[in-house]
Amino acid sequence: MMALIVYLTRMTGYFIGLQLRHIRGVQPVLEALPGCAFMAILAPAVRQGSLSEIIAMACVIVIMWRSNNVVVATGVGMAVLLFGGPWLDGL
Repeated sequence: MMALIVYLTRMTGYFIGLQLRHIRGVQPVLEALPGCAFMAILAPAVRQGSLSEIIAMACVIVIMWRSNNVVVATGVGMAVLLFGGPWLDGL
C-alpha cells in the first residue's frame, strides 16, 4: 500500500511539474526543490548524528559542491562511515 502511495505521489508531482514548467519564473524553483527536500530530511538526522556521520556529511557536501558528482560523493560518504566510523566514534 505504501509503495502505491509513493508511486502515485511521484507521478502526480511529475505531471504537475510538466504543467508548471511553462510558467515563467517557476523553472528555477522546480530545479531547487529536490535539494531542499533532501536537506530537510538530512539536517535533523545530522544534528543528532555521531562524529563520523557529521564528517561523512561534510565530505559529501564538499565533493558535491566542487565536482557535482553524486556517485563519487556518495561513495566517499559511505567510505567515511564504513572505514572511519568505528575509529572516529571511539574518540
